[in-house]
Amino acid sequence: MLEDYLIREEVHGRSGISEDRDLKLPDLLTFDYGPIEDLGALDATSVLSSTESSEILEALDVWSSPLDLEKQKAPQLRSWETFYDKTFQEPRTTYISEGGPQIFDAILAAQDGDTEDDGLCRRSGCVIKSLDLVSSLLELGLGRESVLYRYEEHERSFLPLIVNGRMSGYSLETVQSLSATFINHGNRTKRLQSFIDETQTSSKSFPTSIALASSISAIIATLHTQIGGSPTSARSLLQLQSLFERPGLILSYLNDIIIKVDAARSDEELLSRLYEHVEDSEHSTEWIRPALFQILANVSKPWLDSIGKWMGLKEKTAADLHGHGHGFVVVREEMQRLEGGKETKKLEYDFEHLFMPNFISEEDSLIIFETGKSLRLLESYRPEHPLSRPTQAGTLDAPDLNWQFSWRDVERNRLQAQEYESNLEKSIANFNLYSGNSGNVQPHKEGVVQAEITTVGLSEETARAYIQASIAAFEKPLLDVKVEGRNNIFCKCIYNEMSEEETFAPALSLLPVLSFNPVIASQALLINRACLHLLFKEHNIRSHFSLLHRYSLFGDGVFASRLSHALFDPELDSAERRKGHSPGGISGLKLGSRDTWPPASSELRLALMGILTESYYGSGRGAEGSSMFREELPGGLSFAIRDLPEDELQRCMDPNSIEALDFLRLQYRPPPPLDAVITQASLAKYDVVFKLLLRAGRMLFVANQLLLDTKPRFANRQGADPVSESFRIESHHFVSAICRYFFNGVQANWDILQRRLEDIDKALSRDGISDGDSLHKLRDFHESLLDRLMFTLILRQRQAQVMNLLEEIFSLILVFARHAGTEATRDMGHSGSKVDLKEKYQKFRKKVRVFISVCRGLSERRGEGGTKTHDVGEELREDGGNTIDYLLLDFEMSGFYAK
Repeated sequence: MLEDYLIREEVHGRSGISEDRDLKLPDLLTFDYGPIEDLGALDATSVLSSTESSEILEALDVWSSPLDLEKQKAPQLRSWETFYDKTFQEPRTTYISEGGPQIFDAILAAQDGDTEDDGLCRRSGCVIKSLDLVSSLLELGLGRESVLYRYEEHERSFLPLIVNGRMSGYSLETVQSLSATFINHGNRTKRLQSFIDETQTSSKSFPTSIALASSISAIIATLHTQIGGSPTSARSLLQLQSLFERPGLILSYLNDIIIKVDAARSDEELLSRLYEHVEDSEHSTEWIRPALFQILANVSKPWLDSIGKWMGLKEKTAADLHGHGHGFVVVREEMQRLEGGKETKKLEYDFEHLFMPNFISEEDSLIIFETGKSLRLLESYRPEHPLSRPTQAGTLDAPDLNWQFSWRDVERNRLQAQEYESNLEKSIANFNLYSGNSGNVQPHKEGVVQAEITTVGLSEETARAYIQASIAAFEKPLLDVKVEGRNNIFCKCIYNEMSEEETFAPALSLLPVLSFNPVIASQALLINRACLHLLFKEHNIRSHFSLLHRYSLFGDGVFASRLSHALFDPELDSAERRKGHSPGGISGLKLGSRDTWPPASSELRLALMGILTESYYGSGRGAEGSSMFREELPGGLSFAIRDLPEDELQRCMDPNSIEALDFLRLQYRPPPPLDAVITQASLAKYDVVFKLLLRAGRMLFVANQLLLDTKPRFANRQGADPVSESFRIESHHFVSAICRYFFNGVQANWDILQRRLEDIDKALSRDGISDGDSLHKLRDFHESLLDRLMFTLILRQRQAQVMNLLEEIFSLILVFARHAGTEATRDMGHSGSKVDLKEKYQKFRKKVRVFISVCRGLSERRGEGGTKTHDVGEELREDGGNTIDYLLLDFEMSGFYAK
């Protein structure tokens, strides 16, 4: 067919048959409709011989495309004038733009003057073949060298080999301006390529920087494929300029990104800088927005994967299994003492909020950290739990943490998170059902893999599933690079093929919440529920809270009474070892009735022996009587000696000082995993409260003894001392009011905790908890309640001056009690030290008035409403623990202090 076409063309040329005749329309006035008349035989001159045909075929390239032959012909301009009159001659145009490039070049040459100069020295420039210049500029825009441009390392820029080269029909200034634009494109591409090479070969690179380099490399490869892959993509400078309009802008944005993140030294810092840059550029150019979002998604992928591993959404690597941190998680080892005196290493996790990207809110950051921390607690004590197992191939696939840039993707992500939560709830319910009687977990119908046979940390079925998934991945056919490239988001941006759904997307400021919160909330809810079930249903944390209330907060009346008598009752036998004297019956320390202090360790042990055990088991909450002396109390509860600095230790050695019993404390170690809620910080607060309540118990015993003992003693004397009588009554009234305020404040705050614990326990019994219930929120609620309690008991640091004033008042009362005891012994013939009772009484009244005025000022202040970062509920914020009004009411009810 090609040969016939070529021969026919040659025949037309030789026979003089014009193509115009073929295109000429017939005259409508003379045209006769009907059969065409016989044209007769062809003229012999119009027929080629076989020899002539062979010559023509030898002269022509039969393998060239007919379209190429058509393009080689000069274009024929047709007008209405030539249509009507074949002899019409078109007049020569007076416009240079219509005269063709030769006219323009001739004018430029005429301006040069001497046309015999070398073309490289002409002011108008040296004319370069159009194809060479266009192809060289195309390579330059892609950052590649060509015949006309070379890259100079010392200049860090592309330089033209022909400085004044131009294309025919264009001025030198026009070509140089366009060349400068493409030199910028090439330099930017070179800088990007240098960033890619340095990042991928540097040992200091981190995952997100490598991901950024990979994203930039993919974009450059896409540009090379789409622009440089077709040599006929541009045939003129205007086409070339239009072709690089959007790719050049993309290269500019990419260079701005690498400049912005150059100083980043961590994944979180790089993501924060990138997010800020994308947010600033979001509304600059509409079509570039999806491309910037895709870069943000690609770069965030490694960090989001690490978050998924931390929260149990993805399988952990070897580094994760050995406790390595995740940037925002600091892992440290602590020695933990177990029952029997053994010690073991325990991993503790601290949260570094500065290592979170700025698109993750502070609240979400804390949820992510606490969820992962709770998951590791669950893995330690319930390794067979469905949440403790790594994500298995093909079973209960957890949704990935990915950016969702369209409303449809946001809704799909939300539904996927709900489905995952629902499926896992069924598996957990099935696990809880069968785990009570057997260690083996029955598989759920929807596919919880049973992990009984473990191999190198993985179950046999899990390893088999990974192998099958790997084989299936290799069996998939390779993707068509061209088709995949055309569907690339960057190609769509270049060719303006973005759909309305991709361009009409949520604002970037909303995307973190819409993309991540559904998945994070579902996983957090599941893990929190499992951990609370572990603490409440399996380890009975409520009994340990009750233990702390009964003993550390004096909530057990039997314990408080027995301890008070063992420490202060002067009627008990002394536990002090004396020569020729053996204690009989119940022994006590008799503080306030002795001069030697502190007691020996054996004396202390003898006096306090059995108080904790008998009050615990005697209440019916422990074992039966036969085992009450054999079993250790929960948490190893016992009396112990407090470590004190030297100055406080010296004050403890005075039996008449308020600090005489500060060395005594209760020792309690919450058994794992209860230490996740009952922390060492909370135990320190319990210890401070116990020390204060022990002082209050001593003062209450002393005030009651004054009320009971001094009256008959002074009755035997001729006229009771009015100062002593007033001192006794006022001190009793003051101490009683203070102790009532303290113990009522303890009970009021503890009732709040009890209601919270009861609500959680009931919710767990219904297989559900509220969004506000979690391991860390319960811990924060507990510690915030203790802070509130300490504020109620005037134990906060900012209330130290008020507490010092109260201790001075207590010390004056103890001096008066010592004086009353001395007066009693003097009546029996014993000598004692002389005390200026009137002066002590006046000082007592003055300090009480100051204390009451300070309490009035405190009543107007805000109490402890919780921590700065955690919401602890409305119950703790009603009065903030500032209940000093109750104390003022008790003081002034009779109107005595108002005088």
